Amino acid sequence: MNRLKKEKRISLPLAAFCLVLAAFLCYKWWKVFLGVCTGAIFSDVPLHIELALGHNDYGLSSLLIQLFYLGGETFAQRALALSLTVNNLLGLFTVAMLVRFLLPRLSRLEALLAAELAALCGPWLIPGYQMGVYLNAYNGNLYHNMTVLFSRTLIPVSFVCFFRCWSARHGAIPRKDWWGFAVSFTVVTAFKPNFAFAFLPVLAALLLWDLIRYKGKYFKNEFLLGCAVLPAGFLCIWQYLVLFNNSFGQSATEMLQELDENFVDTSSGMALRLLWGAELAAVLVMYLRSLLLPVYTLALQGWREKERRRIGLFLAVEAVALLEATVLVETGYRANHGNFVWGGLALYPSLFALSIGLLIRMLQEVKLKKPLDVFKCLAGLGLLLGHLMVGLYFLWFFGSGGSYFI
Repeated sequence: MNRLKKEKRISLPLAAFCLVLAAFLCYKWWKVFLGVCTGAIFSDVPLHIELALGHNDYGLSSLLIQLFYLGGETFAQRALALSLTVNNLLGLFTVAMLVRFLLPRLSRLEALLAAELAALCGPWLIPGYQMGVYLNAYNGNLYHNMTVLFSRTLIPVSFVCFFRCWSARHGAIPRKDWWGFAVSFTVVTAFKPNFAFAFLPVLAALLLWDLIRYKGKYFKNEFLLGCAVLPAGFLCIWQYLVLFNNSFGQSATEMLQELDENFVDTSSGMALRLLWGAELAAVLVMYLRSLLLPVYTLALQGWREKERRRIGLFLAVEAVALLEATVLVETGYRANHGNFVWGGLALYPSLFALSIGLLIRMLQEVKLKKPLDVFKCLAGLGLLLGHLMVGLYFLWFFGSGGSYFI
C-alpha cells in the first residue's frame, strides 16, 4: 500500500508536467506550421502544395493537399497546419510506445516524457568549427518538410510489430502483428520512401541469416515477413520511376526556377560520394556532436537492458540510414536537396527518445554512495540539457520567421 501511494505521488506531478509540455509543444507546432503553410515562414511546403495541385507530386501528402484545397486556400492552409500538429502529437505517443517496448522497466509516463523531450532536442554546437543547427548538422526535429513529418509517425509502430513478428518467426506469427507491420510500413513508405531504404537491407540480411542458419526450416515464416514489405517495395519502384522521369523533372525544375532555384539540367539520378581526409573528419564530428546523448547512454546503459538485442536491431537500421546519407547523393535537379538524409532524420525522434529513456534508467539504478555513478548521471543530464537548449532555440528561431538554413 505504501509503495502504491509513493508511485501515485510521483506519477501525478509527472503526469501534470507531461500534459503541460505536450500543450506547449502543440501550441508552438501550430504557430510554426500555420506560418509554414501560409508561406509566412520559409519551407518546402509551398513547393509541395504547388506540385500537388499541378499533379506533379507523389505520395499521400499530395493527396491530402488536393483534398484540403477542395475547401479553398484559407481552409486548406489551416487544415494542413492542424494535420501537421496532430500528426506530431500522435508521434509522441507512438514514439513513447516504442521506447516502453524497448525499455519495459520504464513507466508509460516516463516513456512519454522521453518522447516529449526528444521532440525538443537539437545538435550541440562547436564554436569556431561547426555552428550549424540544421545545415551541416544532424537534426531531425525539423519543421519545414511535411513529407518526412508525416512519414515518421508510424515508424515506431512498424518497429514494434516487426519485433513481435520476428520473435515469433519460429512458431506462429501473430496475424495482427503481421498486418500491423505490413500496413504501417506501407503507409510510412507512401509518405516518404527513405525509411524503407534503410530498413529493407537490414530485413534482407536478417531473413538470409535465419534461412541459412536454420537451413530453410522456417522458410514459410521468413517468406511471410518478406511479403509484408512487398507493397512498400512496389511503392519505392513506382516513386523512383516518377521522381527520375524526365518530364517530371522538367516540370519540377520549372517550378523551382520560379522560386529562384537554378539547376544545370532536368535529368536526375543517383551517385556514390567518397569522403576522405578533412571532409570525412568533419562528417564524423557532425554526427558525434549531433548524437552526443545517444552515444553516451547507449554505451553506458544500452547493453545492460533486457531488450538489448532489439535495441541493436533498431540501431542497425539507424546505422544503414546514416551510411546511405553519407555515401549516396542525387544528381540533376535534386542535387541540392540532400534527400538521402531523410531516413535517418525520420528515426531521429525515436533514437533520442530511446537515449533519454536510457538516461532515466541510469537515474533509476544510480547508487548515491558511488560517486562515479552519480557523475555519470550528471554528465548525461548535462548532455541532454545542451541538446534541449539548442533545440529550443531552433524552434524559437524558426517559429519567429527565420529560416531553417542555420
